[in-house]
Amino acid sequence: MLAPHEYPVRILLCIIGKTPQIVTETLYKLAVDSEPAFVPTEIHLITTTEGANSAKNALLGVTGREGEFYNFCKDYNMQQISFNEENIHVIAGENGLYINDAHSSEHNRIIADFITNKVRELTKNKNSSLHLSLAGGRKTMSYYAGYALSLYGRMQDRLSHVLVAKPFQENEKFFYPPPVPRRIAINNTYYSTDEANIILSDIPFVRMRYQVPEALLTGTAGFQETVEAIQRFAQPETIEINVGKKEIRLNGMKIEMNDADLALYLWMCERRKNNEPPLVPDADAFVEDYIEVYARIVGKMSGMIERVEEIAQKRTAEQQKDWFQQRKSKLKKAIVKVLGDRAARPFLIQTVECDGQAGYEISMDSKSIIIKN
Repeated sequence: MLAPHEYPVRILLCIIGKTPQIVTETLYKLAVDSEPAFVPTEIHLITTTEGANSAKNALLGVTGREGEFYNFCKDYNMQQISFNEENIHVIAGENGLYINDAHSSEHNRIIADFITNKVRELTKNKNSSLHLSLAGGRKTMSYYAGYALSLYGRMQDRLSHVLVAKPFQENEKFFYPPPVPRRIAINNTYYSTDEANIILSDIPFVRMRYQVPEALLTGTAGFQETVEAIQRFAQPETIEINVGKKEIRLNGMKIEMNDADLALYLWMCERRKNNEPPLVPDADAFVEDYIEVYARIVGKMSGMIERVEEIAQKRTAEQQKDWFQQRKSKLKKAIVKVLGDRAARPFLIQTVECDGQAGYEISMDSKSIIIKN
């Protein structure tokens, strides 16, 4: 696996409030004062309206390229970093209104969802690495950002906090130590910028991405919805099938299946509920039993029944086995698509040994399977 600095797309994401200095201080530690250096190809900020205005004025400048970000790039010859107003993401609700405080639970929900969606978006590209800085912004913003990275962070992503030792942290004119030291006045005392001690603390975090259902990685679920879904998979596995509604839910997550796949899954679940032995295609004549279940899904008067029966009758025993394997494979894809590889495993049709032959069953406890006819 590549190291974070080796990825072609390298993203620095900063959570900030009214202290834009955090961006250049973090950038200095990553790109100048680290070995190996992590030089971002793009920088993104998440902030409030006040924070965005402060960042634009201080980092990008008021009338052109005279902001502290441009000064940093000029000083350290890093003109390739992409950062502009479009990369400053102001927290807003679904109605487009900007959030400038966190005085209500509704505002907290909006902040959580906004940060979660942005972290999810920035971790989609397999050719990217993300470095998330938590140094600025409100404590709730930092919490949600760190938790979002725990949900969606990959092995190449990093989390950190930057701290500037006193007295430099108290001076709004200090943004980073320049290559040639400069004099700076702090509380009527003069210092050299090379005296500034900037500490970048790497924060370990649990990467839950590889246990998160796939639908949550690619969808638009909010923070609370994502947490609730993950918590469901910390509970014992359950299968719920509503035959009349043609609906399957695995630990509450809805799985879309066509009628043929649904019939096979329902049939295998009913076999488990009835304590029947594993299905052995080599020894069992299974097509008629499957068609009976299929008729309950599509309706006994459906023209599809005759078509399926006609096709089944023309199949040899070997072709019927091949059909079963193909349908079983499609079932697996449908479940894994929503749940991801790891969370899907308990719900899949398992292969077991039966007197020297391959048998197939749903291995879950029959009491955890609920079927509504």
